[in-house]
Amino acid sequence: MAIADGASESMLAGAWADRLTRAVGGFAGRDLGADVFAERVCAAAARWPAHVERYVRRRGRIGRPIAWYEESKLEQGAYATLLGVSFRWSAESESELAHSAGVLGGTWSAAALGDACGFHVRDARLAEAFPLERSADFDTSPHLAGTRAPDRELIEARTVVRHGTWSPGDVFYLATDAAAQWFLAEAEDGREPWREIDEVCDAAAPGDARAWLDKLRSERVMRNDDVTIVRCRLDANAVR
Repeated sequence: MAIADGASESMLAGAWADRLTRAVGGFAGRDLGADVFAERVCAAAARWPAHVERYVRRRGRIGRPIAWYEESKLEQGAYATLLGVSFRWSAESESELAHSAGVLGGTWSAAALGDACGFHVRDARLAEAFPLERSADFDTSPHLAGTRAPDRELIEARTVVRHGTWSPGDVFYLATDAAAQWFLAEAEDGREPWREIDEVCDAAAPGDARAWLDKLRSERVMRNDDVTIVRCRLDANAVR
C-alpha cells in the first residue's frame, strides 16, 4: 500500500500524488528498497508530460485554456511526499503444514521520501514508526518526489528504508504529515492514537471522520492541513 501528499504550492500536485501511489502500490508483494523506490518515481515522472498534455487539451476543450500564470507552474512541475509498504508471506506461512500448526505471518518492507509516516501496532503497542520517530522531527521542508528531471541517485540517497516482520493481528497505519505528527505526539504522551483512528474507521456515519478532524484542529492538537490515513489489518487469511 502507498500514500502520498502533494505539495500545495505546485500545480496538479493531487494528480501527481495519485500517480505515485499507483506506481508504488503496483509493486505489491515484493521487497521495497531505495533503488526500486527511486525507479518507480522516475518511471512515473517519465509519463508525466503526457498527462500534462492531456490536461492542457482538456482545459481548451471546456473553454478554460491555460492562463499565462499557470504555464510557469506547469513548467515547474508537481511535487509530493511518498511512502510505500509492501507485505509478503513467509515461505513457512504459505505451506499447509504451517497453517495447520498456526505458524503464520511474514515480512514487510517500507520506503519513504518525505514526512508521510507509517506506524506498526502490535498487541496494542506501537512497535515501530517510520521514517520519522518523534513529533519534533517534522519541519516545513521535507524531501519531495518531483516530476521535473528527477535525479534517480539523489532520490535513492534520500529514501528511508525499513524492514520488519508481521504477525496476524498486527495493524499498520499510514498517515500524511499533519496526522502523523499528531499520532506521534499522542503516543509520546502515553496515549493510544490508533484507538481513535479505529473508532473513526469503524463508524457507520460518513461524516464522523470530518467531525473528528475538525475537533482535533479546533483543539489545536492537529495542524490544519490535508489529512489522509490508511489502515491495514493483517490476519491469517488475507490483508484487509
